[in-house]
Amino acid sequence: MKKKTRKKARPASPAPKKRLSRIPKKKLLLLLLSLLVFFSIYQIAIHFRAGWILHVYCISAGALAIAYIAINRGMLSPPDRDRLPDDWSEEKKETFLQEQLVRRRRSSVLLYFLIPIILSVVYDMIYIYLTVNMGLSL
Repeated sequence: MKKKTRKKARPASPAPKKRLSRIPKKKLLLLLLSLLVFFSIYQIAIHFRAGWILHVYCISAGALAIAYIAINRGMLSPPDRDRLPDDWSEEKKETFLQEQLVRRRRSSVLLYFLIPIILSVVYDMIYIYLTVNMGLSL
């Protein structure tokens, strides 16, 4: 009869590192903090039956969204140098691209206000739908 021998266990391979370092932690913390502030203000106003807060949040969300688009000149991503007009000089193209980067940084500040406002209103709408229309008690 053959003897059964145990195979040596391989050393555990290290788990692949997730790319958490790519997540901007400072920006995420700032976004969560602003969400906490805007959501708290919204819920306190709702608690004290200030129904006008919904209108204020919706109007400000619309105004911030329009401002974000206007500051970015309607561009979601920065244009390539190749897509700029051929009659522009290299200096003018470089100036335009640098200006676009500055506009992008400035408009990103608006997102710290826009995203929490939208999420607060969306949460409230879902809450109202589930409690009033579906009859759930949350």
